[in-house]
Amino acid sequence: MEKRIGYIDIAKGIGILVIVLAHNDLAGYHPTLHKFIYAFHIPLFFFLSGMFFRPERSFGETLRRRFNTLLRPYLFALFVIYLGEAAFDNMTFPVIAGRILKSLYATGYYIDWVQLWFIPHLFAVALFAWIAWRFVFGRVQRDWLRWLLLFAMLAAGVFAMPYFWPFKAPVIGTELYGLPFSLDLVFASGFFFLVGYEVNRKPLENFFASPLVLAGTFGLLLFLVLTLSPSIDFNTRSYPSLWINTAEALLGITMTLSLSRNLEKWSEKAANLFRYFGRISLVILIFHVPIQETMFSKFSRLGIPTDPSIVLAFLSGVLIPALIYELAIRYNPRLRPWFGFPAVEK
Repeated sequence: MEKRIGYIDIAKGIGILVIVLAHNDLAGYHPTLHKFIYAFHIPLFFFLSGMFFRPERSFGETLRRRFNTLLRPYLFALFVIYLGEAAFDNMTFPVIAGRILKSLYATGYYIDWVQLWFIPHLFAVALFAWIAWRFVFGRVQRDWLRWLLLFAMLAAGVFAMPYFWPFKAPVIGTELYGLPFSLDLVFASGFFFLVGYEVNRKPLENFFASPLVLAGTFGLLLFLVLTLSPSIDFNTRSYPSLWINTAEALLGITMTLSLSRNLEKWSEKAANLFRYFGRISLVILIFHVPIQETMFSKFSRLGIPTDPSIVLAFLSGVLIPALIYELAIRYNPRLRPWFGFPAVEK
């Protein structure tokens, strides 16, 4: 079990670095790389979170754990954002209160640091997955039928996506972007989450450890990205092709897991580095966007060419949150729980 957890942490490290890169200025300067990343980066994190899913726990225990590791950090991040804006932007209290209320709706459209939408949504997905598994999927004994039901759930979720971005809310008659906590996405995101749980129940370490699997999934994914439809963007409810985009996402997930298992064989130092980033992935997720945007602007104003500026901004978006973790969070028993860590480092 320790080896399995180890390579999942490596995959989380790779995944968070890919997310940081996805939020860089690649779209305008390197559209193919941007499209490649968007083919799988968000489904990957739903999948990896599902690998840690434990439906045998009670609903109350699941709720408590997910609140502490996800919703509590989200609320603290909102506190940090709006405290900073109050201090440095001279915003009035009514403006700040309005922004906080919008952020509690918790879709990307209403959050100043848009990347934070993923955190409350993952909280909602975990609770949805518990209900779905305990009352539906966990009662289905035949694997093929369970997978068929999972895919039907995904299809329903993809079909419904465009109807909620935006939609007119009944009773209040206001146009809204997504349901609270992006609940309109739970069928689609829940598919990848529960597939992660299903895969983690199988002894697939040797399969992922094959270099042929790594090369094959990378080649197939690159071919699809170069020749076929636009990629997934859960935040803006974009899922152009049920079949193609799902295939791309699953190929990217398999490629990442295979890369993680192979890194364990190739280099212990590299594996440990990615494992470290995986363990502090939530800290990196919270802080990387404003850091990258600020540093890219600074590097550009210094006359540094675009590509080096992108690389330097990317490194800043990873290393500065790591520095925040090391200096302010890691050894602080009061602050650690607000970022989803136990009070004392294990």
